[in-house]
Amino acid sequence: METVLVKAFGFLFMIALGFVLKRVGLFSLDDSGLLSKLVLKITLPMAIISNFRGLGLNRSYLLAIGVGFGVHIVAIAAVLLLTRKKSPAHKAFYIINTSGYNIGLCTLPYMSSFFAADAVALVCMFDVGNAIMCFGITFTIAMMIAKGKEGINGKEIFKTLFSSMPFVTYLVMILLCAGNIQLPEPVYTVAGMIGQANAFLAMLLIGILFEPKINKSELKDMAGVFMLRMALGVAFALLIFYFLPVPLMYRQILAIIVFSPILSVAPIYTERCGYNRSVAAVLNSFMLPFSMVVMTILLILLKVY
Repeated sequence: METVLVKAFGFLFMIALGFVLKRVGLFSLDDSGLLSKLVLKITLPMAIISNFRGLGLNRSYLLAIGVGFGVHIVAIAAVLLLTRKKSPAHKAFYIINTSGYNIGLCTLPYMSSFFAADAVALVCMFDVGNAIMCFGITFTIAMMIAKGKEGINGKEIFKTLFSSMPFVTYLVMILLCAGNIQLPEPVYTVAGMIGQANAFLAMLLIGILFEPKINKSELKDMAGVFMLRMALGVAFALLIFYFLPVPLMYRQILAIIVFSPILSVAPIYTERCGYNRSVAAVLNSFMLPFSMVVMTILLILLKVY
């Protein structure tokens, strides 16, 4: 337990450090753009490549991809059922912020500090299904609800999906695994060296992005998304833990990562669907540290460290 608490405190300290450094003027929100590019285009893809060293594509990994799809589909269905009397923009806001997980920026670097490469690869596989839904299907559904079919641009969605460096890296590495092809060992070594910077840069970025500004008129919508997201997380975790036909450790990991924070681009998608971006931004800021605390508690309770 001590190891988990020390590592969890370390990650929270990195987030707090980013926030404090922004407050004292060493960093600004403008700097988040550069850090985001470093994480999403360099250190995260390198960490993903490193985690695929010596791995083959097996049934558990394929199921993890399916779970990444499935949780989105159930979440969208639940939102449509519970928000049927709300305006189209409200429905789109709930869909975007209730479904989808920030795996690459938060969960992957966090879980990488506790588990071996094969377990971390499971998180990557979950994120494959998650990424396809987030950047493609989920956003398309939200736009169709908010603006109708004329609001959909298929080329734009395709470009968004394949301009995501982590997603392209996942896709390439999965294809290599499916073909039982391994990259030269020096590639994994260098990728691992660069990928080691991912955790610190990602947590620092989260701290810089944290903006605890709340408008009371927006609390109801934020509370609604928060409660629905937590309720779905509990339901998903129980179903995965007790019924998914994979090894126990894999079930434990998947049960934990369904409590991951909201997708980092959710505020942008929210604005494009005609809803107030600031509501999603504040909700995103608070869900990041909260989700990490929840995942830490589950790590301790499930004793998977």
